[in-house]
Amino acid sequence: MICAAILGATGYGGVELVRLLQAHPEVKLTYLHSESYAGQRACDVYPHLAGCETVLRPADAEAIAAECQAAFVALPAGQSLNYVPALLAAGLKVVDVTPDFRLHDAVVYEQWYKLEHTHPELLAESVLGIPEWYRGKLAGARLAAAPGCYSTAVLLALSPLVADGLIDASDIIVDGKTGVSGAGRTSLKLAYHFPEANEDVTAYSVGGHRHLPEMVQGLQALTDQPVRLAFTPHLVPMVRGILVTAM
Repeated sequence: MICAAILGATGYGGVELVRLLQAHPEVKLTYLHSESYAGQRACDVYPHLAGCETVLRPADAEAIAAECQAAFVALPAGQSLNYVPALLAAGLKVVDVTPDFRLHDAVVYEQWYKLEHTHPELLAESVLGIPEWYRGKLAGARLAAAPGCYSTAVLLALSPLVADGLIDASDIIVDGKTGVSGAGRTSLKLAYHFPEANEDVTAYSVGGHRHLPEMVQGLQALTDQPVRLAFTPHLVPMVRGILVTAM
């Protein structure tokens, strides 16, 4: 049995991790972190997690290291940098759901996320969390970096084609659509409010979506041909889901 922690357990990504791991026969959710709901049981915050009576706690890297063998980090961009190095040093396996360890170049990360990367020494060892392509590397990795939502869809769709040279990697066009939950639970941007998003489809971050460098990095690893990708994401009036059309 693996004792696991989830940091950010009440965000949209974190609560989905709770739901999945709660049903895993070889995982025990020992430490669930939430600052907003500390002291409450997970099942009281989210009734659909019936049976998960673990009490939510503030983040404490030392306590997590003492109680767990693995940690899943589902925090906003930049925040996992405060915990992942200490958890790795304590011997834990870490799955980071944030963007902090997806990109191999700290300069590229800082350019796209406008945040300082304080632990660039860990970027070389992080393994992209797509088991369809990196199962062997993931099995022995200390640090797995779960790809972004759009990146996952695009890489699963295009990787076989790029790897086998079946498409021109220098001229890829991707159309993407996502539901409003992709912005996260704490986003207060006007565009994600129901009256703004309902009965509408809106293009956003045209030519500058943060997942774009992840897509290019992942595809470039499969080919010697320069990868150029035009990506246009759209917000559609649904709660969750991703659809990409790539050519």
